[in-house]
Amino acid sequence: MVPRTDGLPFPTQAQVNPSLCVSCGICVGACPSSTPFRRSTELQTGIDLPDRSLRALREHVVATAATLRGSPRLLVLACEHGVGAGRVDGTVALPCVAMAPPSLIDFILSRDLADGVVVAGCAESACYHRLGVAWTKQRFAGARDPYLRARVPRERIVTIWASALEAKRFEEEVAAFREAVAGLHASSLYPAGVTIAAAPAPDRRSPVNEEVC
Repeated sequence: MVPRTDGLPFPTQAQVNPSLCVSCGICVGACPSSTPFRRSTELQTGIDLPDRSLRALREHVVATAATLRGSPRLLVLACEHGVGAGRVDGTVALPCVAMAPPSLIDFILSRDLADGVVVAGCAESACYHRLGVAWTKQRFAGARDPYLRARVPRERIVTIWASALEAKRFEEEVAAFREAVAGLHASSLYPAGVTIAAAPAPDRRSPVNEEVC
């Protein structure tokens, strides 16, 4: 994990699984083995936070999605230090939005847990964990691993980078996104020809490739 420059520790110490971690340096939610599509019993990843495991995050997302009402259904992945945490219903708060692997968004949309996903992080100039905003942008643009796959419909995702003092702008941008998603045809959720298949039995020899195609 990238060290902080302000001398403060991270909230929790990451736990590394040496049998899965390949020391790639991209860490936690960015670990290639961190994918909610995996069906291994314990959903082990190369690196995880003890109180914020990928398995717990997946369960939280599924439970939160089940509470969504109305149409369109928007699920919010929000940084605890930005404006998004607790601002609207259907929010999953994280210490940093970069902790959510891009495959989580694919999981949410392909499993029809929501019609759209709002990624709400810190203000661009004041990321609490320094590189969360930059890394998330790079992953969505396909410039940094793990990247958001091309099959994921970008029109069903919005990123909002706002401080805790920008509630009005956040609410306006969520409202505009809600209206845009409402205008999308249901068949446009995933491109034609993309099949969301049931997850196969995991290949223990190659945890990185256990993601469903």
